[in-house]
Amino acid sequence: MLTKKLIVGLAALGLLTTGALTGCAADTAEAEEAVEESESDLTAAGKALIGSYKDDSGAFRGLILTSVRAGQANEFTADVDTGVRCIVAPCPSSERITGTFTAGAKTITLRSTTASSFSKHLLGKYNYLVQGDKFSLSRKGFAQSLEKVPSYCAQSADCYEQDIIHPMCMGGFTCTAQSTCKWSCGMWPPPAVVCAGLEQSACEGNASCAGIYGPSWCSPGGICSKDFAFKGCQQKP
Repeated sequence: MLTKKLIVGLAALGLLTTGALTGCAADTAEAEEAVEESESDLTAAGKALIGSYKDDSGAFRGLILTSVRAGQANEFTADVDTGVRCIVAPCPSSERITGTFTAGAKTITLRSTTASSFSKHLLGKYNYLVQGDKFSLSRKGFAQSLEKVPSYCAQSADCYEQDIIHPMCMGGFTCTAQSTCKWSCGMWPPPAVVCAGLEQSACEGNASCAGIYGPSWCSPGGICSKDFAFKGCQQKP
């Protein structure tokens, strides 16, 4: 009888111990999940990343993290090396990506619907580290360090997204040979490329530009939908 009671007691102890361990593991998982930073909105640390970055040799040649809002995220523009090397043109060795980003204290996530199959692998979540003017991105199988620069542009329209301080004179931006933005007084009206290609939010936020609106779809016979959609951006008269 004593032996039977002892076995029953040990079995109950075993169940209790297993339950305690299970609960402990669950608590640990919940704790780890709790420290997972939220990127649903740009945190204070994420906002500190807004700016322009450049690297002449990595996958990201130029990266502009803007203050322009797009829902719960911010807009970004990147010139990337697709890794494609070929002899016969056209050769898509570089590409421009536009999209949105969110960021916390340690990670940044890039999302885009414009990326081609050659550059989609560059989207997604990265760990990042800021050391002085160095902005380093890393994840499994990838690491790159970019330099923070006062401005970056491949086309003059890029400059209007970067909150660049310039002389208070009538003029416009141009891109230098070093891919930096330069404001020139007396350039009026500014070049048409300033507005061409801008997204709706950037177009409406630029005093020199005006949105082009119209039906989102028209048939070859000229029958169009009745909706009113953003079609492009143009220089104001």
